[in-house]
Amino acid sequence: MKTFFILFLFVSSLSGFSQDTITTAKAKDYINSLACVTGKVMSYKLASEGKSTNYINIDAAYPNNIFTIVVTNEYLQTSKVKIEDLKDKIIFVYGRITTYKNDPKQIPQIFNPRWIEVKKQ
Repeated sequence: MKTFFILFLFVSSLSGFSQDTITTAKAKDYINSLACVTGKVMSYKLASEGKSTNYINIDAAYPNNIFTIVVTNEYLQTSKVKIEDLKDKIIFVYGRITTYKNDPKQIPQIFNPRWIEVKKQ
């Protein structure tokens, strides 16, 4: 009985860590939530001189973007992510989905995600 109880606790704890992956099309339904979003990197914009914000557009290029990952130069340095290497790759990104308050289109975004991973081929 004790073994069964320990096994039950172990299996229950695994379900607490499960994370559903959503598409960029569903991201608007997850505003202010932590989620794993997947899609293909279609375009990016590196920070211009004197700026520190970089943009990665998933599933549609700017200006028709439907989901954006916003990362600072500091994030790129600490995470070792090279934006240029992500172009045309399918990625998974995990973080809090928000929108930029001054964006009239209210495009969902993740700012400095907890992680970015390229889908293994």
